[in-house]
This record gives sequence, C-alpha cells and structure tokens, in this order.
Amino acid sequence: MAFVYFFIAIAFTALYLAYLACAVPVAIVVGFVAYGVGLPVAYFTGLWRVLVSRPPWLPNPKRPPKIPAGADPAVLQYFYGPALTDADHAVRVAYATCRDLWRRGARYVMSAFRGQGVVFSAPAGVGGAIGMAAGIVVGTAAAVGCAIVHLLAVGISAAVVRAAGTTLRAADSAVLLVKNIRMVCPNPNCYERVRYPSYQCPGRACSRRHRDVRPGRFGILRRRCECGTRMRTLLLFGSAQMDAFCPHCGKSLEHRPGKTAEIVLPFFGAIGAGKTRLLFSVVTQLLLWSRKSAAPGRERFVVELADTPTTGKLEDASRWLSQDSATGKTPAEMPRACLIRMTAGHDRRLLHLFDAAGEFFHTPGRTQELRYLNKAKTFILVIDPLSVEAFWNRLLPEQQAELKAVRSAAPPPELAYQQAHQEIEAMGVRLRKARLAVAFSRADLISAPGDDVAAWATDDLGLGNLVRSVRLNFGETRFFHTAAVMTDGTMHPSIPALLRWVLVCNGINPPGDPS
Repeated sequence: MAFVYFFIAIAFTALYLAYLACAVPVAIVVGFVAYGVGLPVAYFTGLWRVLVSRPPWLPNPKRPPKIPAGADPAVLQYFYGPALTDADHAVRVAYATCRDLWRRGARYVMSAFRGQGVVFSAPAGVGGAIGMAAGIVVGTAAAVGCAIVHLLAVGISAAVVRAAGTTLRAADSAVLLVKNIRMVCPNPNCYERVRYPSYQCPGRACSRRHRDVRPGRFGILRRRCECGTRMRTLLLFGSAQMDAFCPHCGKSLEHRPGKTAEIVLPFFGAIGAGKTRLLFSVVTQLLLWSRKSAAPGRERFVVELADTPTTGKLEDASRWLSQDSATGKTPAEMPRACLIRMTAGHDRRLLHLFDAAGEFFHTPGRTQELRYLNKAKTFILVIDPLSVEAFWNRLLPEQQAELKAVRSAAPPPELAYQQAHQEIEAMGVRLRKARLAVAFSRADLISAPGDDVAAWATDDLGLGNLVRSVRLNFGETRFFHTAAVMTDGTMHPSIPALLRWVLVCNGINPPGDPS
C-alpha cells in the first residue's frame, strides 16, 4: 500500500513539474506578447480615437491651441496648432489606456497568489509577471518610438507648411512689388496705404470680416471661415474677387484693389481755378478714347468707372463741359477719390483722381489733412489766369466786363502753390523725383499763348517767380493752357496733350489719335 502512495506522489510530482515547465513559459510568452504588442497598439488606438472616431466619452485635450484675442473669425490651419494639440492628446489618451492595461495585468498577477488553487495559479502568475515586465519594457520602447515618429512627422509637416505659407506670402508681395501695385484707400479721412485689404466672407448670409487672408495660421491655399465657407488666401489665387475693405478705416473698397498698379493724381490750386472742370474733362477724354477704340482696327483702350461713387459723380461728366454750363463750388470737405480703371493692350492701371476744394491750399495747416498727397508722384496745379491781378488789369474794359462773371475771386496762384508744395514736401514727398503739370485754365476765353506756355506765363501773366519755383522744386515740369470744354463731341486739344503727358510716364499709352 505504501508503494502505491509513493508511486502516486511521484506521478503527481512529475505532473506538477511538467505543469510548471509548461505554465510558466506560456504565461511569460502571453504576458510578453500582451504588453509588448498591446502598448503600441494602445498608442495607435488612442491616435485613432483622437484623429478619427472621437467617441463622445473622449476627454477634452489638456492643451488646446491658443488663438490671439481679436483674431480673424477663421478655423486654425491644422499644422498651426491643432496637430500638436492632437499629438499631445493622443499621447495622453494612449498613456491612460496603457496604464489601464498595466493595472489589469497587475490585478491578474496578484489574484494568482490568492485563493485555494494558488498552487496551480501561482506559476502562471509568476510567469505572467516576468512576461509582463519584459513586455512593458519592449512595448514602452515601441510605443515611445511610435510617438517620436508621430511627433517628428507633425513637426516636419508643420515646418514645411509654415515655410510654404511664408514663401507664398513672399511670392505674393514680390508680385505686387514687380507689378508696382501699391494700394491706396480712396475714402475721405483715410488715404492710407493698404498693405493688403480686409475681405468679407463670401458665404451666404455671413458678414464676418477677415483682416488678413494671406497664408498663415488660418490656411495656406484656402482658409475656412467660422461659418464653414472656404476663402482664397492670395491675390495670386483670386482673393481680389471677394468684397474688399480698408483695414484702416473699415470702409468698402468696391473697386477690388490688388489687380493692377495705381496712379494717384491730385489736382490742386486756388478757389475757382477750374480744378473740378478740368477733372471732368480728363475723364470725358478717357471715355472718348475708350469708345473710339471699340471701332474695328483701333488700338484697344478700355476705360471703366471703377466704383459706384465714381459712377454717380462722373457718368455724365461731359454735360458739364459746354461753354454755357458752370460747375458748382467744390465743398470744403475731405474729397473721395474718383477711380478710373484703364486697360491699354496688356497694360492696366487704376487712376485715383483727387479734387479738393481750394480752401485746403491757401489755409495754413489744412493741406496736411490731404494725406493722399504723399502717395502721388504726379501732380496737376490748376491756375486761373484771370485771377492774376497784373494780367486782369491789362485787359480792355470791354474784356473785363465780358469775363468778370467767370473770373475767380481767389488769392494769388503763388499762394496756393507755395502753401501746397511746402506741405507736400513736409509730408516726405521727394519733389525732385516728382512731376508737375501746371494747367492754366480758360484757354477757350483767353487767346492761346502759342507753344511756349511757360514764356507766356512769365511775360504776359507776370508769374516768372512761380515758373522758376516749380522748375526748381520738381524733377519734371510741363506747362499747359487748357480749356475744359467740349465742342461737337470733341475735347479741346489741350486735354489729350495733358493726359498723354500724365499717362505715358505711368505706363499707359493712350490711343495714337490725338483727338
């Protein structure tokens, strides 16, 4: 009987040793695989939950991207913050998943050493603990490696995207520079340089305004408004098609700047000198050239009134150019530019015509209010010869009686010029690189002086000091004797001559027909 018990004991011991030989290695392998593979899988699971599935129970990110106060109402570009937030969030979610996996494994190992079957469960617990320890080391290294690769990919992508944004901004600025596009706000009390317009979201029923749509934190090729509408980011990509606004004064830039170079052309002179009438004649001549260029065989020259205020003021400009009509006095308020878009062949320009009341040019300090003056390189000084006292006194009594009704009761023209040129120079304009056209008005009422208008102004008008002064102060000066009248559908020849001198040096060649 003793032999039987001995045999059973030996058999049981052999079986138990066999069990140990199998259970411990199996538990080690299972533990190692569970944690060596489970930890990186947990990382990818966290990444999937953060980037794709986003279950409702997922906790909020601890480090959401920060948007500066007052930023545009747009959605951040992914690689300008959200990508790093997602990477941080994925690491935190994966860490929580891995920690939960470790705790479950620890509870399993601890439970193996409790209860009645501890003799059989303990070997599996020991093997599981060994495998779990080794698996955690390998799995953690693998998960950390995956996280490093992910973070490197995010970092490199963010660097590439931001470099692309910077490059595109630079390219857009370079195009503006090469095309000599320097935008100016035409609105009263502003006149600021517009580095880049603000744009209103083109989405239906959305009035959100974006101050700077260029590539950056809110998008590279496109940006997305908070309403979900996508917007172009560059003039190169057609952002000028959206409704533009001045970033300084907030007023509409209906003419959609940024497509072409701009010419700022101020008219200045004393009260009643004929500035407004000359402006009307200039616009009328441009429109005449445009209509004639539409005929077959003519050189293409297209002129458009570029916005609603300009159209309202100048659409019927020609009706003010008969000898019997008189333009009203220009209000002594800040002027708004009249905007004319011109296309001559492949050349395009946007012309800003500024006509301020004469009070601004002979009242000390008021000229400084006209801040558009320092944006101009070409100026037009308008002088009424009848306002020159010495010339008026030499007229015959019958001539004075005939012309008295149209004579302007303005201060001497030298006063308007000296006041304006000193203020313009004080604004920072380099007059030696600027051009000045001196337009003596009323050529339809006063005998033509011949070809040498400067000599006529010196000898007959007694304005020698003014003639010498403008030639000394400005880099290029030309004198014209103009008549802002229209006869039989044709402007006085002085107007096309004046316009050619202004436009050719600004990159626009008017049609060859001088009429």
